Amino acid sequence: MNVLHVVSNLDPASGGPAEALRGLATAQAEAGLSVRVLSTWTRGADLGFADQLRAAGVSVQLFGPCYRPFDWRPGLGRAVEAAVRSADVVHIHALWESVQHKAASAAHRWGRPYIFRPCGMLDPWSLSQGRWKKRAYLWLRLRTDLNRAAALHFTTAIERDLVAPLGLTAPATVEPNGIHPDEFRDLPPRAEFRAVHSIPADARLLLFLGRVHPKKGLGLFPPALAALPGVHLVVAGPDHDGCGNQVRRQAEELGVADRVRFVGMLRGQEKLAAFAAADLFVLPSHQENFGNAVVEALAVGLPVVISDQVNLWPDVRDAGVGGVVPLRVDALTDELRRWLTAPELRAEAGRKAISWVRERYDWAAIARRWVGHYTQFASQAELKPH
Repeated sequence: MNVLHVVSNLDPASGGPAEALRGLATAQAEAGLSVRVLSTWTRGADLGFADQLRAAGVSVQLFGPCYRPFDWRPGLGRAVEAAVRSADVVHIHALWESVQHKAASAAHRWGRPYIFRPCGMLDPWSLSQGRWKKRAYLWLRLRTDLNRAAALHFTTAIERDLVAPLGLTAPATVEPNGIHPDEFRDLPPRAEFRAVHSIPADARLLLFLGRVHPKKGLGLFPPALAALPGVHLVVAGPDHDGCGNQVRRQAEELGVADRVRFVGMLRGQEKLAAFAAADLFVLPSHQENFGNAVVEALAVGLPVVISDQVNLWPDVRDAGVGGVVPLRVDALTDELRRWLTAPELRAEAGRKAISWVRERYDWAAIARRWVGHYTQFASQAELKPH
């Protein structure tokens, strides 16, 4: 079966959509599918994921440089049409750029079943950002594209339920993002990352890993640190819209700047070293349709404290592998104190987390289920001639 994935950005700095697509497409190729990725790109983008996909046996077509808004370029429609015609099923990731609409339109014209993964962009919080532009686009174009889909791919049941009030008619499929467990088996020594970044060996260390963006709730950290003497924080990720500078100023005003490290985006062994050095992973986001970094942290046995706006929160709570808090400084501070002062609690949660993640979030098992989904969608579609 020929599967085409369509996405507007493969830059790792863009966050979860690109990372999840890399993992899914790689696992599907390993499961025996013929997998192709078509992605647009803009100037300055890091295209390293394309090389990783090719090394894993995935065909990658990059189209660009494209121009804002909508990441458009002359000839994009023809390129998408040709790719869609050669596919048996089309999996479209994210919503707001030209390439997704063109892929949905071409798939509809040629009778190819297509799946849309909204990546949390239809959640109420996301739709409230730039509300009128998104609502207009949804009603003028996107709603039709979504309703014609063979399925809407949600990564959690909560994401599905949050989108339900929009009244979209395409059926929902819930499949999580995952990890490749082998990537998280061997950790560097705990002291390695701390030595590089001058973090005391005996300090209690919090790790945030993700885009440095206002939606991530980073403004809660400085006042929480002010109430937690001796606790340090590492913020690892690319800065968006100057959010990092805002948090730095807040930390300076509260006298905790010397306990906060901004280390930029971490990959590979550097990321594993950060996980090994930390005592807790923390993600107090205003909205996360999944939370890839949460699963990665748990895969190495690092307990997590997340907000109740991270859609994995019921699973984390029920599995006993982390804490869940509302978006308030006092609640976050109290939960961090509870975990940081109880090493036996962290150890027990860490032991549970490793096996729990491998049972639920192994890309290999997820990819095998997608083989079944794609087969079903293809059998239900009336394919027009190539």
